[in-house]
Amino acid sequence: MLGNLSKVITPLTLSMSLLTVPSMAFAEKVDAKYEKAVKQEKLNEKLDYLREQVRKTKDFDKAMKITIEKYSNLKVVNSDGEDGKPIKALSNEEGWITFTDRIVYDDESDQYVFVGYWEWDENEGFVGRDPYDFVGVYTDNKRSMPIDVDGVVIQGWNGLGDEEAYFDTRTDKKRGKVALAKRATDAGVGFWINDRYVTNGTITAVLEKVTTNKNERVYLQYDHSWTSTSITGIGGNVSGGGGGFNITWNTGVKYLNPLTSTGEYWKG
Repeated sequence: MLGNLSKVITPLTLSMSLLTVPSMAFAEKVDAKYEKAVKQEKLNEKLDYLREQVRKTKDFDKAMKITIEKYSNLKVVNSDGEDGKPIKALSNEEGWITFTDRIVYDDESDQYVFVGYWEWDENEGFVGRDPYDFVGVYTDNKRSMPIDVDGVVIQGWNGLGDEEAYFDTRTDKKRGKVALAKRATDAGVGFWINDRYVTNGTITAVLEKVTTNKNERVYLQYDHSWTSTSITGIGGNVSGGGGGFNITWNTGVKYLNPLTSTGEYWKG
């Protein structure tokens, strides 16, 4: 009798154990996915705070310092030499524009983020006119340092600090004078903004991987345009991404050559 009973119990126990193992594996996957989502939200909170400090101070380095003091998990990843320092580019007709960029590392989520900042000096003769300007983030090598297509946020303000543009590629949420220039890829993400209103702003881009090769970097790119004709709105088409964006401007649109930041990589 006991022998017969054991024959029944053993297969039943085995069947229950086989059911339990996949269930535990599924639960672990769910927990890992939830944990990753929580960490991502915390990272987003830190980047939101950084952007807010940039808006308040209009001083990129000061904003970065305030943010790092508040969030000890966030650290600037230093490159070398002149990297990360502000550079100025001169438009013959439209004044000075300043670029600053950094890569920061969040050890709570184990993610690297490129942060680029631009600012027009309105005292140097900046006058915004349609059509829209182009601003984007791109990588030299999408294999060694790809951009997370769902991890890019642009935010721009006017001279008074009021938000004029916002776009989040993760949610497609947008506000103000901004449009996605082309389908986002791991080689680069670009936007059209109306520089009549947007005088300074940031792009934050989560990186899937980072490289220690100083010849392979992530950059902020800005293409400035203006017109005295009847053209209004967006004035060109965008192609490329990896190694930079190419703009094909409409007839009648005046424009500068592409302006870029110094670019950033992880020195290691």
